[in-house]
Amino acid sequence: MAISRSPLRALATFACILIIWFGLTAGKFVDPIILPTPLSVAGALVELLTPSGLLIDLVATLLRLLMALVIATAFGIPFGLWLGYHERIYAAIEGPLHAMRSVPPTALFPLFLILVGVGQGSLVAMAAYPALLVILINTISGARLANRRRLQQAKILGLGAWATGTQVLFWEALPHILAGIRIAAGYGLALSIAGEMFIGISENGLGRKIYDFQSAYRIPETYAAILVTGSVGITLNQLVTVAERRLLRWLPMASHEQ
Repeated sequence: MAISRSPLRALATFACILIIWFGLTAGKFVDPIILPTPLSVAGALVELLTPSGLLIDLVATLLRLLMALVIATAFGIPFGLWLGYHERIYAAIEGPLHAMRSVPPTALFPLFLILVGVGQGSLVAMAAYPALLVILINTISGARLANRRRLQQAKILGLGAWATGTQVLFWEALPHILAGIRIAAGYGLALSIAGEMFIGISENGLGRKIYDFQSAYRIPETYAAILVTGSVGITLNQLVTVAERRLLRWLPMASHEQ
């Protein structure tokens, strides 16, 4: 029942926002240069969602985000499981690891330009950096909270390090891993948009279009591009939610949500 009610609640929330938006613009409480009417934004959205319009930028942003998440998960999950299992090694690097997490990725962009070069790779690196740290730290936390009795049983059964990590430790840490992927996807999307907007390396991307529209005072188009970006974030969150329901059925909370 919780699942069936959730879409209704979301629709009710969006309906309330739309009603307030209509009221503010119809009553001219806000200047159109700041908040255009919903109809003008909808018209701009229809005109822009074409193969030669925002769809190209949407694909470009999604590809950068996908590459960043693939890099983050490919390195963050195995290293996180290993560090979570070897607590002494993690204790030795915990300080520097959290110090790295405190450094804004935008501050490291000149370093990414040197290491990766000027081009798409630097934008991907800037989005992958915080995503990697988030997934790594969440995976470490999940591995450290693993049921030690199950790990001991795996050792008694003669499972090697690889088998223990993939068959026991990974599943013990999976709730934290998925939570990390959810957060990393949000960070990656935000930094991809910011990089496209202000760094100016790429001509395509939702962030670049938002900046171009805003600079040209094409306000309805600006809001339309922002709505597309928000829809991407909502879709990513829903994909992780579906993955959680399918992969975490063995958890009491996941069973209750179904």
